[in-house]
Amino acid sequence: MKLPLPSGNTGLEPWRAGRRPRPLTSLIVRPLVLPVLLLLLMGGLVVWSLNLSVRNAHFAQASQGRLLLLRQLLTDISNMENGERRYVITGQPSFLEPYRRGQQNFAEHLRRYEPLIVTDRQRENIGRVETLIAQWELVAAQPEIAARRVSLESAVARVSAGTGRHLTDEARETLNVMIGFENERLSNALKASNTALRRLLILTPLLLLLGALLLVLAVRRIISTLSLSVSQLTEGTQRIAAGHYEQRVSPLGITELDRLSAQFHRMAEAVQQREAELAESARSLERTNASLQRSNRELERFAYVASHDLQEPLRTIGSYTELIARRYSGQLDARGEQYIKFTISATHRLKTLIQDLLVFSRVHRTGRVFGPVDTAELAGQVRADLEVRLREVGGELHVGELPTVQGNRELLHHIFLNLIGNALKFRHPDRAPQVRVWAERSAGSQATGPQATGPGWQFAVQDNGIGIEPQYHEKIFEVFQRLHGVGDYEGSGIGLAVTRNAAEQHGGRVWLQSEPGQGTTFFFFLPDTPPAAEQP
Repeated sequence: MKLPLPSGNTGLEPWRAGRRPRPLTSLIVRPLVLPVLLLLLMGGLVVWSLNLSVRNAHFAQASQGRLLLLRQLLTDISNMENGERRYVITGQPSFLEPYRRGQQNFAEHLRRYEPLIVTDRQRENIGRVETLIAQWELVAAQPEIAARRVSLESAVARVSAGTGRHLTDEARETLNVMIGFENERLSNALKASNTALRRLLILTPLLLLLGALLLVLAVRRIISTLSLSVSQLTEGTQRIAAGHYEQRVSPLGITELDRLSAQFHRMAEAVQQREAELAESARSLERTNASLQRSNRELERFAYVASHDLQEPLRTIGSYTELIARRYSGQLDARGEQYIKFTISATHRLKTLIQDLLVFSRVHRTGRVFGPVDTAELAGQVRADLEVRLREVGGELHVGELPTVQGNRELLHHIFLNLIGNALKFRHPDRAPQVRVWAERSAGSQATGPQATGPGWQFAVQDNGIGIEPQYHEKIFEVFQRLHGVGDYEGSGIGLAVTRNAAEQHGGRVWLQSEPGQGTTFFFFLPDTPPAAEQP
């Protein structure tokens, strides 16, 4: 049965009305694109600024190394020049030591400066300095030292000529120009690094703030959309759950939720169809129940007729038959007396059958009242009812301690009477019947027999009779089921059916253990709380 789609207002907001459904991933991802791109941009800016700062730091460090070496070269030139002049003036060889150390340091500092060269101009200038110093040593320092070894006058004459002064001055001037360039390069590198750091310090908080703001707005939008959609879905499903199966959840604009609402709609259709079927089944059950009630009332009327109207003519037939047997005893032939015996026996069997049917119908009566029943006192009453039978068969009945249980006295009386009566009836031909009755406390799950459930009392009625084959352990509880011929054992085959029904009305069960020729033990379990609607 298909439900009609609702018409009218869909309940959607204007910004969502008419829009095509979107997947849930699109709903979540799209608002996050801009914040994520902004965060990626900020990350790129941070990396670029850090790389720029690191590069400028490397430039500054290299520039500082070159500045240091250039200043050391100036010092080396001064040391060489001063050492050479002092030797010329004093003639003492010890003053040549600073000169020679200056030479060594100058060569070492030139060697260390060469890997740091980054421009052709630096390479050209440092080469010019090296050439100028080499010329100074060649045309000034070495000749003056050699002249001083000859005489002071010749050395002074060469110094006074000023041959090497302009060479060292030009070398110093070149180094100073290089130092100036390095200072400018160092300053520019430091400025660029500081500018990049300031830009990073300014832009990073702004981008972070903007990204966080956009992220919060995106998350709020996602939460708002999902919350609204889930709320609408919940309201719709609550209306459906309340029984308004014709209701429909408005389109939510989210593919997954719309599919879920469609599943709810199909489920509502199935539930409505099931409820319609159940309602029809309930009406059919009510009709069947009414029919059963009528049948029960008719059965009760039949039981009443059986107990009164049928028994009266049966008693008349039996009485007149017995009267004929006594009055005409000896006057009839053997066949006539046999016919009279058959008639009396059939009358007794019919009377027993009618009485058993009456008992069976009474046991099925509903509205039983349950209350405390002293089963020991009840077993004593059953013993009194069967006292004549006990004397006739020479049997013994041993009753152990029995408890007081919650039950119906009439039903329990049928159970004890049928089980003990059967123990005396189906006795072994070679021994007198010995019947034992006892009870044990049981948790149900620990009771003997698979049907016992719940805490209560497990009763047992044991005999030493003929026993029962295993294949008949369940069949004997059916109505009118007999394992022996009519002439072998008396009875109508209703007693055990009455016993099982009486136990089940208490919420209990009946089962047995038996071996052919060894006797039988019937067990019945009575729970502490019978499923009774009425209590005294």
